[in-house]
Amino acid sequence: MFSRIVSMKIREGSRADFLDAISRSATSSLRDEPGCLRFDVCADRVDPHRFFLYQLYVDDEAAEAHRFTEHFLAMRAAADKFVEPGTQIQYCTDVLFAN
Repeated sequence: MFSRIVSMKIREGSRADFLDAISRSATSSLRDEPGCLRFDVCADRVDPHRFFLYQLYVDDEAAEAHRFTEHFLAMRAAADKFVEPGTQIQYCTDVLFAN
């Protein structure tokens, strides 16, 4: 299994629009991508503009295929409006154990 963890900070005043866009992407990922096992959207408890995404895929190929879906491309376009430039960081990991 493969996971992707994304950390990002969004622009002030864009929280509601960001949550709408990312929830559509997360829902579509789980519903439409057989290789996507999990797509969590987490909010920082201290900074209301900091978010973390946790995505779990069956393998690298499924994670790569995600990047070419319609919902991912729509979210990327939305991210250009909401995400603070230079704050999006991705961590890619091999999952050794998952429940």
